[in-house]
Amino acid sequence: MKIATVPGGVRRVECTVPAARALPGEVLDVALRLVFPPAEAPPPRAMIYCLPGGYMNRIYFDLGDEADRRFSLAEALARRGIVSVLADHPGTGGSSAPRELWELTPDLLALTHTEVVGEVLSGLRNGILLPDVPAMPELVALGCGHSMGAVITIEMQGASPVYSGLVLLGYGTGGLPDVLPPEAVNNARDPDWLRTYLPELASERFGTALMDPQLGREKRRGRGQGSPSFHTDNADPDGKLALRAAGEPLLTQPGLFSMFPGASDRPSAAIDVPMLVVTGTHDFVEAGEGLRTQFSACPSLEIFRPEDTGHNLFIFPSREKSFATIADWAERLTA
Repeated sequence: MKIATVPGGVRRVECTVPAARALPGEVLDVALRLVFPPAEAPPPRAMIYCLPGGYMNRIYFDLGDEADRRFSLAEALARRGIVSVLADHPGTGGSSAPRELWELTPDLLALTHTEVVGEVLSGLRNGILLPDVPAMPELVALGCGHSMGAVITIEMQGASPVYSGLVLLGYGTGGLPDVLPPEAVNNARDPDWLRTYLPELASERFGTALMDPQLGREKRRGRGQGSPSFHTDNADPDGKLALRAAGEPLLTQPGLFSMFPGASDRPSAAIDVPMLVVTGTHDFVEAGEGLRTQFSACPSLEIFRPEDTGHNLFIFPSREKSFATIADWAERLTA
């Protein structure tokens, strides 16, 4: 365990939490970075568990270093009194992988993170998770996911309501059908069919369950699918440089799953907690009024569309508005 802090500053703790129930016969260790408000701040009421998207690890939510945290959502939230728990998916970053990599499915990720969220929330509430971190008995768990991580967050909440609210980043309706086989798109509204088909599709397209980022870039260039919505001219050059530290191999099955229109319709319809969606106006997904139909049981759905902003929200000039919007929403929800 590594604890990093500066006098009067935000505190960061690196640790792992085991998930023993997600995969029979195996224990998966999930790497976490917990980012706490300064020690002198009032006891936190909100904990946000953050899941990165494809090709990214937990650093996505805490970009930069001690000298420059301009692009860090976790830093901004900590300054507002909110705890962030940044998690690596199994098989990526500091988390362990199953013996058989084809076990890295959307369902495995959802089960693993659901178990870890419960352990972290209970440990922080009771003051037993980390040394020198006092109990936070009023802590409320909120879920946050970016892109593919947003889809896994939806899958988690639809199956087991572990969160009191959800923040979805870089998420919208419609998926990415143009980069998928048409016959698969037509059948994918049947979630059981899609789960059965995913290993075959991932094998045909990528040949592996865990794909190197460089190979992924070559494949995207080869298909002519490069998108300016990832790094538009409006993105901060320092932010783009900081983003490199978050690069990670792609989990091909969850990545493909997140592209299918309607893949998460069933769990979406079961979500009955407040939600916030933050998706830039230059993103390749559409965060419009169709979300209200998708999340039909949601009692309060807020949509924020930062201007001139692409998929990787935090590297654009609008990030301060995005950070404040998320913090304001979390504070209202847990007040």
